Order: sequence, then C-alpha cells, then structure tokens
Amino acid sequence: MKKKFTVKKSLKYLLLIVLTLIFLMPVVFMVISSFMSSKEVSSMLDFTTGQYASFKLIPEHFSLEQFYKVFFRNGDYLKEFWNSVLITVPTVIGQLIVSSLAAFAFGKLKFPGRDKLFFVYMIFLILPIQVTLVPSYFMYQKLDLLNNVMSIILPGTFSAFGICLLRQSVRYISDSSIEAARVDGASYLRIFFQIILPQIRGGLVSLALLTFVDTWGVVEQPLIYFTDKAKYPLSVSLSVDTADVNIIFACGVMFMIPALIIYFLGEKDVRSSFSRI
Repeated sequence: MKKKFTVKKSLKYLLLIVLTLIFLMPVVFMVISSFMSSKEVSSMLDFTTGQYASFKLIPEHFSLEQFYKVFFRNGDYLKEFWNSVLITVPTVIGQLIVSSLAAFAFGKLKFPGRDKLFFVYMIFLILPIQVTLVPSYFMYQKLDLLNNVMSIILPGTFSAFGICLLRQSVRYISDSSIEAARVDGASYLRIFFQIILPQIRGGLVSLALLTFVDTWGVVEQPLIYFTDKAKYPLSVSLSVDTADVNIIFACGVMFMIPALIIYFLGEKDVRSSFSRI
C-alpha cells in the first residue's frame, strides 16, 4: 500500500514537472533569444511566414546587441516602456485605494441596499471588456478623454474584480475586533487603517500583482482610445509592431522584469492570501 502511494505521488510530481516545463519553455526561449545577435535571430525565425527555420536554445555567440538597440539606438521602445509605467502605476494605486475602501464597506459595514449594490458589481465583473469598449468610447468622446491615459486608468481604478477579491479577505476579519474598536471610540477611518489594512495585506499584494499584470499587458484599449501612436504602451508594439522584429525578444524581457520583481517581493503575502480564500 505504501509502495503504491509512493508511485502515485511520484507520477503526480512528474506530471507537474512536465507541465511546468511546457509553460516555462516560451519564457526560457524568449530570454535565451534576447542574448542572440540580430543576425542569428533572423536566421532562426522566418517572420514573414511565422515559422521556424531552425530552433536553438543555446546562442552561438552571446550578444547584448538587442538590448543595446532598445536602450541606446531606438528610443521609441524605451519611451513606450515609460508609457506603460505611466498607465500602470496610477491604475494599481487607484485600484488598491478604491477596492480596499469599498471592500471594507461591503464586507463589514451595514447600510441599506448593500447586498443589491454588491450584486450589481458582480454583474460588472462577469462582463468581458470587449462588450464595454464601444459604449466606453462614446462616453470618453463626450468627456474629451480620448487620446488620454485617463481613459485606461479610470476603468482600471474602479474595477469590480478588486472589490470582490478584497471583500473575501475582509470577511475573514473578526467582527468582535471592529466592535471593540468602536466601543473605544475609534472612527471607521481609524478602524480601516489600523485594523483592516494590516490584516488584508496579502489580498492587497495579490490585487496589486494581478492589476499590474492586467494593465501592463493592455492592448485593446490603447488601440481604440489613442489616436496618437506616441502614447502607445510597449504592450501594443509587442503585439502589432513588426518593424524591428530582431529586438522583440529584448523588449519582451524588459517588459517581463517589473512583474517578476513585484511577485518576488510579495510572494509570501500572495500565498497567504490565496490560501485563505
């Protein structure tokens, strides 16, 4: 019986290792290819047909040529990188503030129509973004927000997903601690900062990471809302621009680094958050 369990456990881990390698393979290939010369990348990939002429996991010659082009010779990609930062950072900060306050209200405060209002938020959560793109376009046109980063920041700031995620974390907080604070004369704002926020830190980090990844890779909204290509984030160029295909791997690595940094800084909090939900 013990032997059978060991074999079953070994097969499970083997399956997980194989799946992990499959999912990591594109990332590994992108990182390795970023250290190849432009000539070697061109010989390996046929960008006109989208097929591989050859497949390599080890560069013939280690080169920083692609990174040199990104950072020094072609300033457009670096500018688009900072456009991505300009869109993403305010969205993450705004959503953390709005979602944490709303989650506290929906999770712990009692007011008329609370559950009905939360149900409306749930409906917004299940709507795909493609459904709201056209109505949003006309609304931003009336508000004179087209070709403005606020057309992307505002919807991300008031996302229903963040409220639903943090509400689950808030509900795990004991009502008795809030009632005790109210008896001692603490205001709701003080309760929010001193009791709620410290206990939903994992949820906040998880939401920050998910919001960052979602906004960092935004493509549809800039293409529709922006008329000035100079305001495009790097995600758009990585998706549709094929002018400099030889440095696309270096751009991909540069694009991936901020999300990895955020994840590793908050890894423990992310794990604790999802283990409680």
